[in-house]
Amino acid sequence: MAASQVRSNWRTFLGFVLLSGLGWLCDMLSFTALVRLAGMSPFGANVISSYVGVTFVWFTAVGTLFRHDGNGSAGGARHGGRYLLIYWCYQFLSIMAYSQLLHLAATTLAAGAGSVAGHSAIIAKLLVTPVNLVTNFLFMKVLTRAIRAS
Repeated sequence: MAASQVRSNWRTFLGFVLLSGLGWLCDMLSFTALVRLAGMSPFGANVISSYVGVTFVWFTAVGTLFRHDGNGSAGGARHGGRYLLIYWCYQFLSIMAYSQLLHLAATTLAAGAGSVAGHSAIIAKLLVTPVNLVTNFLFMKVLTRAIRAS
């Protein structure tokens, strides 16, 4: 792989990290509110809050990082809805898996550490986020390649 391609991939990844960070802030704020204020379980709160974040990332990253039309509708009006639906379906599976992992981690943390028990859901969210970020980036990269090919 040429050095310019490696630099381009790193720039795209770092841009994705930045936009995902903003999406994650939306996610984390809504997650915290749902857990702390609404009393939801970590699993349920993560499902709802994750869609807030991933939808933000889709509409910002597709047009700016992956070089599709600037309105975030990957592939324009002809393909936008179809690929957004594919992205949301992937995210549903991803969110279910990471929510289960988050719930398991939160339960384990709460059972084993009395001092962090009140914050176990938040700590668990912080632990699973980096792995989720990488898998989301890889999926979006594959999906946007498919968009370009269509």
